[in-house]
This record gives sequence, C-alpha cells and structure tokens, in this order.
Amino acid sequence: MRYLQFVFILFFSSVVSAQHDHPRCVFDSIHQHDIESIGYQLRQIEENGAFQKYMKRTSRRGNTTYTIPVVVHIVKNESNTDMNISDEDVYRQIDILNAAYSASNSDLTNTPEYFQSDIGSSSIEFCLATVDPNGYATNGITRNTTDVSSFSSVLDNIKHAQEGGVDAWDQDSYLNIWVGKITSSVLGYSYAPNKTVTVSKYPIVHGVVIAYPYFGENNHPNYNMGKTTVHEVGHYFNLMHPWGRGSGGCDEDDLVEDTPVSEEAYYDTPIHPQVSCESTDMFMNYMEYVNDSVMVMFSNGQVDRMHFALEYYPNRKSLLQSNGCGTPDLIAESMVKHASSDISDDAAIYLDIVSGVPPYTIEWDNGAQTDSLFDLSMGDYSVQITDASSRQLDLNFSVSYYGELYDSDNFESYSRDSLLYTQSDNWTAFCADTFSANIATINAPEGSQYLEVKAVDGLNSFSRNLGELDDFAFDLSFQMYVPSGRSAAYTIYHESTCSDPLAAYELQFNDDGIGFLKTGGVSTSFEFPVNRWFTIHQLIDMDRDLVSLTVANVTVADWNYNWSVDAEMGNSKLSAIVFEDQVDSLTNVHYYIDDFQFKLSENNDVGILEMLNDIPVTLYPNPARSELNLSIQEHAGDTYDVILFNSLGQSIEEFRWNAQNNQQMKVSVDHLNRGVYLVSIKSKTKHKVLKFIVN
Repeated sequence: MRYLQFVFILFFSSVVSAQHDHPRCVFDSIHQHDIESIGYQLRQIEENGAFQKYMKRTSRRGNTTYTIPVVVHIVKNESNTDMNISDEDVYRQIDILNAAYSASNSDLTNTPEYFQSDIGSSSIEFCLATVDPNGYATNGITRNTTDVSSFSSVLDNIKHAQEGGVDAWDQDSYLNIWVGKITSSVLGYSYAPNKTVTVSKYPIVHGVVIAYPYFGENNHPNYNMGKTTVHEVGHYFNLMHPWGRGSGGCDEDDLVEDTPVSEEAYYDTPIHPQVSCESTDMFMNYMEYVNDSVMVMFSNGQVDRMHFALEYYPNRKSLLQSNGCGTPDLIAESMVKHASSDISDDAAIYLDIVSGVPPYTIEWDNGAQTDSLFDLSMGDYSVQITDASSRQLDLNFSVSYYGELYDSDNFESYSRDSLLYTQSDNWTAFCADTFSANIATINAPEGSQYLEVKAVDGLNSFSRNLGELDDFAFDLSFQMYVPSGRSAAYTIYHESTCSDPLAAYELQFNDDGIGFLKTGGVSTSFEFPVNRWFTIHQLIDMDRDLVSLTVANVTVADWNYNWSVDAEMGNSKLSAIVFEDQVDSLTNVHYYIDDFQFKLSENNDVGILEMLNDIPVTLYPNPARSELNLSIQEHAGDTYDVILFNSLGQSIEEFRWNAQNNQQMKVSVDHLNRGVYLVSIKSKTKHKVLKFIVN
C-alpha cells in the first residue's frame, strides 16, 4: 500500500462515478459527501497514522477470535410474494459469513496460486444473537411486515420504524442486518465505521442492508451464494473496494498493502490473470464486483484492517463486549388471582418463564415443583426458579382477600349547601389552587346529601388520590345523576402530576344520554339513564392490567388497563380519579355523585383475561416467530372461538377451531409486530386465555 501517496491524493483526487457495469453496492456514493469533507480527510490522515502504529506493535493474531452478535431484521411487504426467507436461510447465511471470514470456504481452492500466500483468515466469528437488548432469549431473527413498497438506499429508511422499516437493536452491541426490497438495483449497502454525513432526516444508523433476492443462497444466476452479505460486512469493518474510490484509476488505492492497485472494478467471471496498473489484479477478492462464484478470499492486509477497525473505532470495538451471544436473563412474568371474601382458598399463582436457559427447576416454599399453585388462601408465598445455567430467581407473592374497604365517602359528614374544598383534604383541585364543588341536599339516593359538580361554580376539576397502587384488584364505584340536557365526565389516571399527567381512560356522559369510553385511542359508545341515579362500577385488576366497566348494571366493556403506560414506568399504577367540570361547554356541565367507594374487589369475571384453566390447551413455541401452534388433549375436543388480542385488548383476528376433528391448530403470526399478545380460546361453557410473545 502507498501511504504517502494516499496522503497526497486525499486532497487532490476526485471521485469518478462512471462504471462500465452497474455496481453491486453504493459504498462510494453514500460516502462521497464524507470524502469531500475536509474534516473527514483530516480524520482519515489521523486514522492512517493510528493504523501504522497499530501494525508496528501488533503481530498477526491467529489465535484470537472476535465474536460478533448478529440480528437479522426481515422486512417484508406482502406484495413481494417471492420474498420467502426462512430461518434456515438465515442460518445458512451466517454459515457463509463464518466460512468466508475464517478462510474455511470450500471454494477457497479456486484462489490462483499467484495469490495463495496472501489468503487471510480474520478469525471473526458471527453468531445469531441469543439475547435481545432487554435480556430476553431470542433466535436473532425479527420479522416485520411493511406497507412500504421499496426502501431507499439514500434515505436509509429501512432502519426506521417510523418510516415503515425496523429500528436497530443497540448498534454498539449488535451487527444489525436488514433484508428487504431496495429501490435501486444495488445488491446491498453498509457504512464504514467513520461515516458521519447523511442526507437522511435521522442520525446515522450503522449496519448492513441486503436486497432480499441476494440474501443467502438463492436463485439469482450471478449472486446466489450469499456473498453480497460477505462483501457488505467487509465495508462495515472498514474495507474499501480494491480499485479504491469511485471508478478507480491507477492513482487510487484501498489502503491495503497486499491487494494490488487495479484500474477499475471487475464484473462477471474474469479469467486469471488480469493485469492493470502494471500488476496482476486480485479480482477474486470478496470486495470486488465479480459474480459470487468468483469471489473466494480476503487478503492478509484486509484482515489487518478489519482487526484494526475492531480495536480502534468505538462503534465496532464495543461489539466485542456485547452479551448478545451470551446467556439470556432468567425472567418470569407472573400473575396472581386473589382469594374472595366468600371462599377462603380460591386464589392461584401462575408463573410464566419467558426467558432463560431451559430446563427449569421450580421449588415453592411448600415443596411444590410446578409452574402454578391453586386453591390458595390469604398469605405469603415464595418460589425459587433455577435454570440450566444454575442461575436463580427468587419471587415473593402476597395473596389477599377481596372485599376489603379501602376508602369511601357518602358525603353525609359535610355541612349542607357548602363548598367541599373548605371541609375536606381528601378531595383536591386538579392542577389548580381551589375548586368550588358544592354539597347539595336534593334528590339524594339515600341519606340527605351528595356532591354537586357545576361548571358555573368554579372552573376547576377536582380529584381524589387512590394511593399510587400497582397491584391487587380494586372495585371503584359511585352513583351518578346527570340531569337532562347536561353532561359529565371523569378520568382515571396512572400518574396525576400536573406537569405530565398520564391518563388510563376517560368516561364522558353527553347531554343526549349517550356516553363514551375513551382508551387506547379508541372511543366506545354506551347508553346511560338521565334524570335518575345510576351506579358506575369498575373492576380495575392491577395484577392482570384489566378493567371491566359496568354502567347502570350493564357491562359496557372489558379492556387492558396498561395501554398508555410508558415502558420507563415499569408497571401501571392506579393514581387518582378526577371529576371534570369542562366537557361540552362551560354551562352544560352539571352532575352529581354520591356513595363513593374504593375497595379490594370481590372475585368476579374481569373479561378477556379471566383465568379459567379448565381447557387443557397449550401453545408453542413461545416466543413465536412465524407460526403459533395450539394443541389440546383428546378428551377436550369441542368447537372453540379463537381470538387474537393485542396489548391494548383489541381483537386482531378470529378463527373457528373444530378440536373434535383436529387436536392441533396453526396460527400464522409472521405478520404481527414484535410484542406481547393474548389468545382467547372459548366454547359455550369454557374459556381460557394464554399470553404469547412475537419476536
């Protein structure tokens, strides 16, 4: 390599874009703005000096293995009917990478004798990730559908979920590879470690993008051996094309000592020897543009450059400290069904071990070795889970009876016809200094007084703190009276701080007797009686993140309580109820509430997650990737309605399963985004809900 020559030409040469054939990748064009930047050129000089120092102090590291965790994101538009990349195809692509980078590929023997001594083995080993960024077990493959017909190599939009692509896993811990349809005819593209300039509206995201027809072993006549990925990963580790930048020329160089300077790129299937720039060219190199059947080797100098990248650039060096190919965390997601006040031993605890190294040993404090305990009474329980790598997870549970009163207010203890805020510290103005709700005394359902909410009395909403609770199931109820032609509203909050309140759901009662439940971006209508008292009852199950709402003894809806909780919160909370005095207009709000109660709920049906375990059905695999299997025991044959729900409790798909004729049912999930889902299996007399994860 000509280092002094490189320093000279760095400032005076230009990038020439013309090619005799269409390029395999757009490495030169996507780095053109970087190359033209003076700052980039100065960094290149600095990096070149660092590389020379690295070479002086470093002997070739034949005994060092560099392990690189890989995640493959398959992004498919359903119109691309020929895009059928299986897990086995991904595994084979990883095998091809490992063979190429360890110089163990069978076609290495096609290297001409002239270059045999230059063959390099990088000892870079690629493994599909076994641990995702959250510590969960994974197979290192994600599958997502998109409405985008084709992604742009210029906009780099396949790497962004907001643009129809898939967000990268932690770039410092994983080599992200995206596979999808690319707008241009290039086979793939990637960025060098030092790329800084982008025309995308997003920050630079490092990784490799491969057009799906060229991924792995495929049917393309020229690029069918998975070597496009080998080529692009070479760029990712800071390798250039052997002819240098742009269209090459004898004054251009790839900064590698033992790759001869060639005048331009080679295509198709050239025959050795090929001579340019007064040297025999290494056209069979992986960084060339030849057909897959021709490219067979990296050189020793390229190996040095890749090793340098892994030790010099922070965004490549960090890969070597990743746990991406390590041991997944031992994680259990548990659910508790509490005991009722009528039956002292009808509680249960269910374990769902969602991550770890199987098999698992489960030992409860009572000696049981099972993933669930039934017929429990009030008390404390503990379990120790041990996985195959001898890690332990200790969990503690507290089971309480339902029916215990937490808080109540029948408004009989206040002075009649007075302002509530002057007599109570329990009811507070919501995000204001004061409020003017009145204690009234007419038409009370029982006793002699109740709370009157009128917009004209004060311009403030008011709330009652429910305790910042995050477990158990609670029955929140009160009576309401909405006069004809008037309106009312209240909101349940996860967090009720004035700076950033986080609402779980809202109920609005309009002046025409039609109400609306608003949660998860969905509005559900219901009827309510006007000019008479009616009871509002909501069972809020914090253990299972569910709400069941009843208005005037009619069940209105069941839905997930945790839809709006930011992942940073960790878990949903029951913070406050806020009665609002601004709904339709300032003068239209006028309603009454009485007999407010907040208690541990009785053990009743909470809707889609009622844990009835009398259907002997199992699902696998979990996490699922492309297909979910439901299997039922022979004696339980019946006709079942199978419904998939998302994390908002919204129905996604429905199926009919005749389990009398077929004990197994397959459900495709490859079109679902990564996340947690529920499957409801229900007959006329039985109902079971299971949770599964889509990776």
